[in-house]
Amino acid sequence: MAAEERPDGHAGHDGDAGGYDALMAAITGESLPPDADPGDRRAYGSAAADVALLREQLGIIGTALSGPPPVLRAPEAPPA
Repeated sequence: MAAEERPDGHAGHDGDAGGYDALMAAITGESLPPDADPGDRRAYGSAAADVALLREQLGIIGTALSGPPPVLRAPEAPPA
């Protein structure tokens, strides 16, 4: 059994275990707690940048998928 795997079938952990979860805060739009240390601030800044990039890329994908399908042309025959 892998170190992160548990007998109940879950991997990893069940939440933040009392700590600050910068990625979850960035995803949900929560602000930093007033007593956040510099490490938490760096983690939040990095997570917020990742989430912003992900939102931008998902917007591009959504726009591409919601547009009309491309027009397919038959291949041209080579000149004789």
